[in-house]
Amino acid sequence: MIKVRDLSIAIQDQHITQHVNFTIPRGKITSLIGESGSGKSMTVSALLGLLPVDAKVSGSVMYEGRNVLDASVLELERLRKQDVFTIFQDASNSFNPSVKIGRQLYAFSGERVGDTIEVFSKKMQWILDQLGLAWEVVEQYPFQLSGGMLQRCMIACAFYVEPPLLIADEPTSALDMVLQKEFIQLLIRLNKERGTTILLITHDLDIVAEAAHEMAVMQQGTVVETGAVETVFLHPHHIYTKQLLDSRF
Repeated sequence: MIKVRDLSIAIQDQHITQHVNFTIPRGKITSLIGESGSGKSMTVSALLGLLPVDAKVSGSVMYEGRNVLDASVLELERLRKQDVFTIFQDASNSFNPSVKIGRQLYAFSGERVGDTIEVFSKKMQWILDQLGLAWEVVEQYPFQLSGGMLQRCMIACAFYVEPPLLIADEPTSALDMVLQKEFIQLLIRLNKERGTTILLITHDLDIVAEAAHEMAVMQQGTVVETGAVETVFLHPHHIYTKQLLDSRF
């Protein structure tokens, strides 16, 4: 689905990523893993066409045969609206604290795909129920819900929209261990039931082992190893990957 080739990003003459290469295959969960500051988030910004205006970029990010880096503003807006849904690490930052949850869920899902309020209400009520959330949450404000409930609200929107590509950027970092596991299970369910391609950005190898099919390991702005999760875990080649795996125990 997406092929990143020779992606290099520099801001104010500081190299953020250098010659990054990896692939996100359709219908799979691919994990981009690495330490803080390794370039993961900036790579995601390139995928979404959201790089800072002063960024100097080279290489290519091919999505369905089109280089995102060469796309117009209108094409990028259409891509983000129709093809990609993004869940960020702290769901509370994705919601307006002064607007009730129901109105925001509609903006993120029903309105996005052109459904009426009536259609949205019926479909979203069923989805929330499937995710263990009572319909009454739509009358509450974000600050009245826990971090885990807000993340489930975001995943509910992803179930509603059924995007070709879901990007989850450190989505469990603000959750405790129990809620982390619940959220990852929801991502796996979305992939299995809807066939959604997922890019999961994380620094947690246990999450990679549980959820991902493929993985790319980043260190200091470059991808040092890629492959099927089972293969990389059993036979890591790069010393950094070996260090990461050793740190699990």
